[in-house]
Amino acid sequence: MAAASIVALAGCAGDPGPDADPAAPVTIDVTVSAAAEIYSIPWLVAQKQGLFEKYGVIVENIVPGKGGSATMRTLLDGNIPIGEVSYPSIVQADPTGAELRVVGGGTQGPYPMNFYALASNTRIRSIQDVRRWAYTRPNSATDALSQLIPKLAGIPEDRIERVSSGGIGEGLALLEAGSVDIAMLPSIVAEQRPDDFTLIASSPEYLERFLQSTITTTKDYAASHPGVVRAINAGYTDAVASIDANPLAAAQLYADYSGFDVDAALKVVERAASARTWGGGFDPASVASAQAGVELSGSDRDPDLCTLFDPQFLPADVDHSLPDGCSETSSS
Repeated sequence: MAAASIVALAGCAGDPGPDADPAAPVTIDVTVSAAAEIYSIPWLVAQKQGLFEKYGVIVENIVPGKGGSATMRTLLDGNIPIGEVSYPSIVQADPTGAELRVVGGGTQGPYPMNFYALASNTRIRSIQDVRRWAYTRPNSATDALSQLIPKLAGIPEDRIERVSSGGIGEGLALLEAGSVDIAMLPSIVAEQRPDDFTLIASSPEYLERFLQSTITTTKDYAASHPGVVRAINAGYTDAVASIDANPLAAAQLYADYSGFDVDAALKVVERAASARTWGGGFDPASVASAQAGVELSGSDRDPDLCTLFDPQFLPADVDHSLPDGCSETSSS
């Protein structure tokens, strides 16, 4: 990510505008990686159930990102102040924390990062058979997992060719065309067409925690709008609790947003909730596994996690633990 993009957004903070106020809520847009997937569900619940608004923020639009660095560009180039972006793209864009801050939780479990073969492809029956593995984009969670899972499975580095598809739907197209052996499927497709695909690599079998994407803003926006950042975190945390309490209501919102049927959406929501996929606080174990994937991908970035992660905007009742090796006063 070019430094100019980061500086451009930082420069927009000269006129900070209003901060969060429940009596006069401020309206913003947010961006979310692969918003048709599970990442949008807590945002939709908080948006539609008024959970952001009760803390003084109205989220007008959830702007979809394509994943990886593409979502980071949406955050930085689109004058959108805050969003949920992939952890690898944060490390790639600003490893020192000069401009960016991870200020909240997000998608901290590996579901639904499962990789499938075509059921008709009898050559691929286990991960040991895979030779061409599709991931979405560079600096995405699927990029990191396509490195990490084969290593954990004991597969030699030179056995698998990794193919960047450009997105989750594009990966499905490559899979159905026979251009790759396995790809991540849209979670709804996996639920609606189980007979068409064979699960080859289930991320939860290899990793209990994995930070896919996390709530991120710029250092300047966090400083000028601390109430907005806290309101977003509080609303997101309330949404996770709401999903646990009433998964059907969340599934109905997700189905309306995505155009999928409610039954399939409910299966996705229930699987994600049971795996503790979303969280409002920090999760050091998920950071450690995601960073391991970044390092395996050949990244030359050495992130200052103690600066990037800033717990001061988190709700009081969530985990404030910083990544391993940091103190609670590390971020500045």
